[in-house]
Amino acid sequence: MKRGIVYMASLAMVIGLLAGCSSGPKPKDTAPEPVKTQGAAMEAPSFKIIENQNSALGGEIPFWVTQDTGALEQDARFKDNYVFKIEENGQSLTGVKTLANNLDAPSEIGRLVNTRVQQKFGGAQVGDDKAVETYFENVVKTLANATISGFRKYGEFWVLKQYYDNGSPGKKEYTYYVLYTIPRNKVDSLIQDAIAETKPQNDAQTTAKERVKQIFDGGL
Repeated sequence: MKRGIVYMASLAMVIGLLAGCSSGPKPKDTAPEPVKTQGAAMEAPSFKIIENQNSALGGEIPFWVTQDTGALEQDARFKDNYVFKIEENGQSLTGVKTLANNLDAPSEIGRLVNTRVQQKFGGAQVGDDKAVETYFENVVKTLANATISGFRKYGEFWVLKQYYDNGSPGKKEYTYYVLYTIPRNKVDSLIQDAIAETKPQNDAQTTAKERVKQIFDGGL
């Protein structure tokens, strides 16, 4: 009788263990589930900075290198100024420095001003008003021939990047940054002058001129 009781108890224990394996917690050595992140899965950066202009002196990368122009223009250090950041990339430090130092700054800043003017207009609500679009295109042509002055170089800085391909080291590349500032009133006056010099061709463009003036009344 005792043997039967022991047998039944052992059987119950085996059944319990089997049930635990099928419905209980996973063993500790089971591979963990992937960590779920909000949005796309987090990935390692495709490059890291391994050297910079201040490395030898233990200095840090200047704040303006890592921020976009919108953030910089909100900084008190650039109050009443527009900022324009230019960068050159290459595998030779001498090469990128030469490109940056030989840059035709007025032409490049003029191009960047023109780009921001077009972005500002592109974000405005003009619907399908062809007269406004046509007049604005003429303003852009006038602005393209304008001479940019009053800017100054705020700083320049280089970094050396190590790129990675699926975790393996790839090419190394230098990036050279140059930051220019220019008083807002100079750029705003330049835009308003371009609007004033662009003569409307008909009544529709006369109305369009006022609309374009309104769009750029607050600057870029």
